Amino acid sequence: PWKLIHIPEGELGAPTNDVNVTVAMALMTSAAYFYAGLKGAGLGYFSKYIKPTPVLLPLNIIEDFTKPLSLSFRLFGNILADELVVAVLGLLVPLVVPLPAMLLGLFTSAIQALIFSTLAATYIGEAIEVGHELEH
Repeated sequence: PWKLIHIPEGELGAPTNDVNVTVAMALMTSAAYFYAGLKGAGLGYFSKYIKPTPVLLPLNIIEDFTKPLSLSFRLFGNILADELVVAVLGLLVPLVVPLPAMLLGLFTSAIQALIFSTLAATYIGEAIEVGHELEH
């Protein structure tokens, strides 16, 4: 009811509000993870899957695919929650309350970007470290 400026639907939405974007980012992280591991140790990189025992092979494979998936869903969920809070507050109290919520959302988004990039760098660093361990 208090629309002072007309903005087309979704124009100012966060790109990570779409699960496809976060999954694509997670897949790129996963590709970089495997590339770093293979570059560091060659095909011997895959020997880490059967250590300490070959019985753990399925769990080690599942672990490598759930790491980026958990990254993407964490990022998507937090950004979506922020967008929903701002939308609901905008409907309930149109002029005053959404502005601080938007500023809080901006801060939360920056923190989520930092967490995503830190965890992605940690996973890639872990793959490089496994490569160095296999060389020695």
